[in-house]
Amino acid sequence: MRTEAVTWISHRGLCQHADENTRASFEAAVQAGFHYLETDLRASRDGHIVLSHDEVLHPDTTAQINVSNSSREALSQVKLNKGSPLLFFDEFFAQFHQQGHVLDIKPETAMQVIALLPRYKINLDKTIFLLWSDAHQKALLEVFPGANCFARENECRRAGFSILFAMPFLGGLKAGKIYSIIPSIAGRSLFREKIVNRYHRYGAGVLAYLPNTPEQAQMAIDANVQYILSNDDFNLIPR
Repeated sequence: MRTEAVTWISHRGLCQHADENTRASFEAAVQAGFHYLETDLRASRDGHIVLSHDEVLHPDTTAQINVSNSSREALSQVKLNKGSPLLFFDEFFAQFHQQGHVLDIKPETAMQVIALLPRYKINLDKTIFLLWSDAHQKALLEVFPGANCFARENECRRAGFSILFAMPFLGGLKAGKIYSIIPSIAGRSLFREKIVNRYHRYGAGVLAYLPNTPEQAQMAIDANVQYILSNDDFNLIPR
């Protein structure tokens, strides 16, 4: 029986009617009731943090744009495919500071982004970071000691296979760390209480990664995951 509410994380905002990682997508996510907003951070050429999953953009109306080689002024002129401008972290932080944040710091400009983040009064109790290398994670923890970082992709894969084959002692699981699990592997659902409990026995947390349907989201809830990262609100299920 579930005793704690799951934390819903919006994956780059709700994008059914808005470009991802934009003011419109995040406003839609907040309106839908998401607790946390997940976004991708890159640095511009002139030292601004811009929210963009991709390093190379292909807007409909202009030639391709490399985010890290462009100035804030140039990036401010970009219109994405559904008409929204790019959003910068100072704008995002000013408007959405009351929500929790998941900050995916992309590797190409990770050190620049890490150096810029101390400008903001980041609430570490409501922020989870994702880094893509051990060196970048160490650099972040030097700036923000005690910051909560998701297990990286290779760590999640190792843990997942060890759990799936009932050998969690081989998974390198660490207490207090949050591991992502996908809906299924080779037709076998991972959103099961038996699976999630194996993480919990090691003191680890579990995030259900992008359930595709309301049924999968409900399975994740029933399995006692702590977090759901989702492209859809599924009306934030329990009814």
